[in-house]
Amino acid sequence: MQPFEFQVVNTQFETSPSLIHAHGSHDYKPNWLPIRNAFFEMSPANLDTPSDITIITCNNGHQSMGLFEKSLDHLGVKYKVYGNGINPWVNSRDKPIVLFEALKEIKTKYVLYADSRDAILVDDPANIIKKFEQEFDCKLLFGADRINWPPLKEFQIYEDDISKNLDSDFRYFNGGAWIGETNFCQDFFEHAMNTPVAEQAPESEQGILKKLFPLYKKEVELDYNCKVIQNIGFVTKPIFNILTPNQIQ
Repeated sequence: MQPFEFQVVNTQFETSPSLIHAHGSHDYKPNWLPIRNAFFEMSPANLDTPSDITIITCNNGHQSMGLFEKSLDHLGVKYKVYGNGINPWVNSRDKPIVLFEALKEIKTKYVLYADSRDAILVDDPANIIKKFEQEFDCKLLFGADRINWPPLKEFQIYEDDISKNLDSDFRYFNGGAWIGETNFCQDFFEHAMNTPVAEQAPESEQGILKKLFPLYKKEVELDYNCKVIQNIGFVTKPIFNILTPNQIQ
């Protein structure tokens, strides 16, 4: 196996997130391009794909999609793409159904998902499994965000309350990247498939997932310290160090 020596360090927590997600159609993500560009400037790798995880994404074929897959190709890891040809694609309608159907056919213990349009994997998938098993006590881990969206007060009250004792400003649910146990994820997205949308964001599946979050208090967690998933939108301070091979000890 050829190692891939690239590391993003979140200096706020001294963590090294494995997946970077630049969510949202906005310009409030100044740290995104330096990380993305540095990653693709590294020589491609040929990593082993662990036998106990399947990496997936949703991509209907739109020209704006495919960045996540490009990062996986750069690492040399295997993945599966679902949702091809669904046009028009509506996240709230299509993503829960497509993910549920995908999860029914996946046989590995774990599944890692990220949005195709705006995420990159920057680490060996074996490290993600290790982090998930050793540092979290849940069946499904989502990334944490700096903003509450859709901006329903009920979502903010709940998510502020459960994170009130944490020294982190990443405290809100973001559904754009996750890792979990396949069997539980299948049940979770079946529930999502049958949950009404949030009226304030009828085309987004995130309102659906945020509705489910309080119902799975023991099974679902957020990555408050960005150990695995780094949501980089609305992070305007320069809190990231990018380490290349000669800088990694």
